[in-house]
Amino acid sequence: MSKIEPVYIPKVRIDQGGYASFGHYPIYDISDSYKSLRLRGNPGVTRLSDICVGPYIDYDSIKGFKTRSVDDCLVVCDSNKNEITIYDQTTIESKKFDWTNPDSNQKPIFFEPQLTLFAKPKMIDEPRYAKKEQSCVETEVFKIIQDMGFDFFLSNTSKRFFKPLPRRQDGKPMKDSVAPDSAFLIKTDKASYSWYKIYSEKMSFVVTRFSNDSEEKKTLIINNIVGLIKQLQTDRVARNNYIKRTYGM
Repeated sequence: MSKIEPVYIPKVRIDQGGYASFGHYPIYDISDSYKSLRLRGNPGVTRLSDICVGPYIDYDSIKGFKTRSVDDCLVVCDSNKNEITIYDQTTIESKKFDWTNPDSNQKPIFFEPQLTLFAKPKMIDEPRYAKKEQSCVETEVFKIIQDMGFDFFLSNTSKRFFKPLPRRQDGKPMKDSVAPDSAFLIKTDKASYSWYKIYSEKMSFVVTRFSNDSEEKKTLIINNIVGLIKQLQTDRVARNNYIKRTYGM
C-alpha cells in the first residue's frame, strides 16, 4: 500500500510548564471565560468569552494527569482509575472556522469531557523502534495507520494507542488475559470516535464506533488485515471530511 499524504490537523498541546495551545491559539482556563472586563470606550461590562473564542478548558480537572493529543481532541489519562477521557470541542460551529481571522460572531470553544473508556496509555512504536513486547500485528497496524495518512508525525501515531482494561458487571477489572493486546483511537467527526481493539494471537480486531455519547455505539468484528484496512478507509474519509468542513484544510 503506497503512503498517502496526511492532512494538517490543529493539535492540542500541553507542555510540562502548564502552557497549552490548540493550533496557534493558547488555551485559557475555563474560569477565565467568565471574568468580567471593562474595555476602554465601552461603558458596559463584558466577559472574556464575549471577545475571545478561546479555546477554554478546565485545568483543575486535568491537573496531574498525563495527556495525549489524538486528531484535534485531548485524551486525559487517569492512572488511578485506569480510565481515559476524551476532551473535545463542544461548541465549535459546524461552519468553517477562519483561524487566521476569527469571526466576531464565532461562539467560544470549550474542551469538555465527551467519552470515558477503561484503558491506560500504551507505547506502540514504528517498526524500526518496535518494543520487544510489541506484537507483529501491532507493528503492522502502526505502519498501516501511517501509510494511510492519518498522522504527519510518527509520534502522533504512537499516541493513538492504549491498553484496554475491560470491566465486569460489578465494575471490577477483569484479568488482563481476557483483554485485547491494545487499542487505538480515531476521531471521525464532531463527537464521533472509532475505538479499534487488537487481538494479535487471532489477528482479529473489534471496532466500536461512538457517536455523541457512549450510549450510542456500533460494534463490528473484523477477521483479518484486509477487513481492517477497509474500515480504516471509511474512517479516513469521514475524518478528513470533518477536518475540511471545520478548518477548511
